[in-house]
Amino acid sequence: MKEQTKTKKYIELVQLWNKTHNLISKDQANNLKEHIEDSLSVFDEIGEVLVDLGSGGGLPGIPIAIQGPEKQVILVESNSKKAAFLLNTINKLELKNTSVIHARIEDLDPASLPKNYEIIARAVGTPEQIIKLTKKHLDQPGIKLQLMKTENQLKSETIPPNYAIKKILKIPSKEKDKDRILVTIEKDG
Repeated sequence: MKEQTKTKKYIELVQLWNKTHNLISKDQANNLKEHIEDSLSVFDEIGEVLVDLGSGGGLPGIPIAIQGPEKQVILVESNSKKAAFLLNTINKLELKNTSVIHARIEDLDPASLPKNYEIIARAVGTPEQIIKLTKKHLDQPGIKLQLMKTENQLKSETIPPNYAIKKILKIPSKEKDKDRILVTIEKDG
C-alpha cells in the first residue's frame, strides 16, 4: 500500500470509528488533513524510535509511521477503545514499524522499550504534567521529551526543577497556529 493510500485509509478509519468511540474532537475530525500535516511538520526533527504519548486517534504517531517506514513508532494509549482503534488501524494499514501499548506511560518500564527513544506529545497536558508522568523515562540517559506546543502555551507553563528545555524549534504550520514549536526537554545534568 502506498503512502497516499495509507493516509486516505487512515482518515476513513478515524472518521468511521470516531462516530462511536470519540477518538478525536469534532474540530479535529473536520480538519483531519490539517492535523496530519501538523503531525508531519516535526518529521525531520525527531529520532528513529518514537514513543507517542497519549496517542488517542493516532496523532502524531500514525502519520509519522506512514511517512517513515524506517522509524519505529510505539503508540502508548491507556484508553482501551482508543488502543483497540490504534491496533486495528496499524493492522489495516500494514504498519510493520508500529506497535501499540495499552498502558499508562508512568506504568511502563523504560527497560521494556528500545534504547534511545524519544517521547512525543501533541495536545496532551502541560510540560509539568507530562514530565511528572514520564519522569522515570527521562531519568534514563539519552531519553528526550518532544512537546508540540505553541509559543503562547510555553510562555504560560513551567518546567520542573532538574529538567531543562534543550531546544525550541519553530515549526512551519497553517495560519491558525503560526507560533507552533517543538520543545525538546531533557533531564538536567
